[in-house]
Amino acid sequence: MTLFGPFAEVPFYPVVFVLFWGAAAIFVLAMARHLRVFAAVRAEGPSPFADIPQRFIGLIEYAFIQTKMFKDVRAGLLHAGIFWGFVLLTIGTANVVTGGIIEQVLSIPFDGLLWTLVSVMQNVVAVIVLISIGWAFLRRLVTKPKRLTYNRDALVILSMIGGVVATELFAEAFEFAAHGDQPGAFVSAAIAGPLRSAFDGATLQSIFAVLWWAHIALVAAFLIYLPFSKHLHIATSFPNIWFRKLAPRGELPKMDLEDESATFGLKSLQDLGWKDLLDGFTCTECGRCQQACPAWNTGKPLNPKTFIMGIRDMSVEAEHGLNLIPNSPLVRETYGLDDARPAAAAMAKPIVDEAIPYDAVWDCVTCGACVEACPVLIEHVDKIVGLRRNLVLEESRFPQELNAAFRSMEGQGNPWGQPASTRLDWTKPLPFEVPTVASVAADGTLDSLEVLYWVGCAAAFDERNRKVARAFATCLNAARIPFAILGQEESCTGDPARRMGNDYVYQMLAGGNIETLNRYRMGERTIVTACPHCFNSIGTEYGQLGGHFRVIHHAAYLRELLAGGRLRVIDADAMSDGNGTGRSVTLHDSCYLTRYNGIVEEPREVLASVPGLELREMDNRGRNTFCCGAGGGRMWMEETRGTRINEARTAQALETGASTVATECPFCMTMLKDGLEAAQSGTGGTVRAIDIAELLAESLAPTQPGERALPVLQ
Repeated sequence: MTLFGPFAEVPFYPVVFVLFWGAAAIFVLAMARHLRVFAAVRAEGPSPFADIPQRFIGLIEYAFIQTKMFKDVRAGLLHAGIFWGFVLLTIGTANVVTGGIIEQVLSIPFDGLLWTLVSVMQNVVAVIVLISIGWAFLRRLVTKPKRLTYNRDALVILSMIGGVVATELFAEAFEFAAHGDQPGAFVSAAIAGPLRSAFDGATLQSIFAVLWWAHIALVAAFLIYLPFSKHLHIATSFPNIWFRKLAPRGELPKMDLEDESATFGLKSLQDLGWKDLLDGFTCTECGRCQQACPAWNTGKPLNPKTFIMGIRDMSVEAEHGLNLIPNSPLVRETYGLDDARPAAAAMAKPIVDEAIPYDAVWDCVTCGACVEACPVLIEHVDKIVGLRRNLVLEESRFPQELNAAFRSMEGQGNPWGQPASTRLDWTKPLPFEVPTVASVAADGTLDSLEVLYWVGCAAAFDERNRKVARAFATCLNAARIPFAILGQEESCTGDPARRMGNDYVYQMLAGGNIETLNRYRMGERTIVTACPHCFNSIGTEYGQLGGHFRVIHHAAYLRELLAGGRLRVIDADAMSDGNGTGRSVTLHDSCYLTRYNGIVEEPREVLASVPGLELREMDNRGRNTFCCGAGGGRMWMEETRGTRINEARTAQALETGASTVATECPFCMTMLKDGLEAAQSGTGGTVRAIDIAELLAESLAPTQPGERALPVLQ
């Protein structure tokens, strides 16, 4: 084994150690300066040693296989070509900067076969990377997808990567032309052939030397530039994915209202956790969150991409005045030159109106589309709700229309402001009795209760959603399910208040509900609700306050009843229209059911059981559904900017040509009903919104011989 043997033809080769490792030192110091800002914020963050198997699987899925990137197949292929090519070609760079040790070690076994295979791989990969770089330039300079950020930084990065790979490939080709081919590198050898006849030996050697050193210079420049560019995600995406949020997506961070020394919510950088800053430095500026955001798509100022970029920009601003190499304690004590901490003024600067406009904070429908779309698992929604918490609880700065909703939830226990005495009114038209849990407990038959039907405020007070409650109760009655409701003892789960930033009202309502449910031992029963927001709050978030309950959404429960034979439907002929053809339906997926809780197929299976129904899917469905516009408390806010979100979603539903829009959420029902009425006003259109429970109840078979189908009272 010869010292530096593989690089005998490279003039001044030992200089490579100074150039590369000096650049690597600058890279490390720049990253350390970023970490000093991280150290200045809250220390809260996930433990690196918690749930290691789950974190490792996620690292493989999202960082290496990059499953989320392939939701856009063309962009996924392009990114995979650059990413994997860059990673695999690092073997060659590592060989260069370690004196050729890798090559010499891999050349020992199997008579050099391993290194030959590495050479083949690197040649193939180099071509793939160069093609991918050309494709990336075409996208940015010619086709220009709207979601991408177009700036000099992206072009510099692409140019650097292309330059690094091209100089390496062509330096090898000129080396082969001057000194002879080497096994495996067939692409370089093919290029070297014409070069031998075009140039003399001295010229070939000179061009080889220039290209070789240009390659090393570009590698060093890339290392120095990387900490200051958006391409830093090549280093931060791995830890960001490892430290991703493993709690259910629908569970917002717990808030301690008793801590008088704490800032309520998020106001400035110093209120963020280090993982929030890591999100900022990991943003790839790909714009997938922007493309998925219903607020941005309907002309609102909210752009989740620029919000995260804004946090990164604020973090970088806070670094100003920090030296790459911190001053020693002696220097700080003697001369007062303290650069150990970021600038206090920058750390205390409000995030609202700096990283995100005030109006944009309130445009968010908390649908989670941005989080679902992000390939590096950035959490946008938790941060926006954190900003709302601060605006509501500390600054009292929020849209005025929320005052009525807050007062109603705090005073009446529901955002509609209706008295609790009317919570049972929806049951009056039913031909059977709907018992309350209190009456069942008074009769001493609580142990016979199988299901608590959590009605929710919308089904209790909104006239259209009362029909859904009656339809679902009809299904429970037909299946002979012993069920009851809380009636006047039920109150709002607090979901709207929490998403609006008022955790005080949320905790008050949630605490009362938990106390009521525990008093009746509902932790031993199954709670079923038709509202995804109630489902998420009770099942996912109440655990933070000590409430642990088994909650099932009515879509999943109805599917269980159908699969178990406890519910039967009439035959298809009886359900067809006058022309003998079946009805067509399109399903609107609720964000809080699909993206937040992974319930996608259950409502479709319920629809499939209804005879005569043809399901026509929208393009935006399942986890990629488009929000109705009511989440995040937007149900009680005016929508004055851009196009109404519910109208945009209604248009998508009407494009399917379906005669019915099926829903699985009371908020979605309200928004789509209003959207359909607006879209069909004066057109004579008859497309209606209807809950899956209503569709099923309409098709129930008689429960007794000789009976007709069960009546569904509207």
